[in-house]
Amino acid sequence: MKHLKILIAIFSFSFLSISSIEKTSKIFTIVCQETFHFFFLTKWDSPTFWIGIDVSGECIASYLVQININNSSASVLLSELKNYKNWERIPELNAVLRTYEEGIIELKDDVWISEDIKITPPEYDSALAKEFNTHIIKGGGNTYTWYKVKGDYGLLLPKIEGLNSELLYKHSRGLYFNYNISEVHYFPGNYILIITHQPRLAVGDNSMHGFFIFKINNEI
Repeated sequence: MKHLKILIAIFSFSFLSISSIEKTSKIFTIVCQETFHFFFLTKWDSPTFWIGIDVSGECIASYLVQININNSSASVLLSELKNYKNWERIPELNAVLRTYEEGIIELKDDVWISEDIKITPPEYDSALAKEFNTHIIKGGGNTYTWYKVKGDYGLLLPKIEGLNSELLYKHSRGLYFNYNISEVHYFPGNYILIITHQPRLAVGDNSMHGFFIFKINNEI
């Protein structure tokens, strides 16, 4: 029941709005910061990404997210851990489950490079930054309100060179422009997981980090 109240609080406060940026300081701040942990990608008819999310601040909780891929669609199963950050048992499953092997990809000067692909974040977009400021002034508060207004026009995908890819899934709380790429997990010939770091905070000082899952269709 305690965790249910916390989860309700996350969603309740995330939809708070303001009439001006100056009023932000008057709103109760819950400072919920998300941290992602990628564990592995299991093999089966429908491959599954196992990702942990720790939510710090006043929303303290940990969740296991299992993203199941079915051709060009994805479904999500969310499970809450009994104890915060108690991930010790999850990596052990990597030894007993059939998983995809990761390819080697390295970060060099803000560019993620492997033998066959190159991944870069989108260029800074001052127009979207100004639109988001206006969105906040008019009462918006986070990515839910932003994408409700802008849709896919409110996000910029990373640039993936060297192969053809298709976006299958994006974390709903991520703000996807003017972000950095903090992690890339590359599964040659199959999938790419890209974790983003968004320096900007939502109303309430909640984080807006996120991640993308791309399906590799065929190499160029």
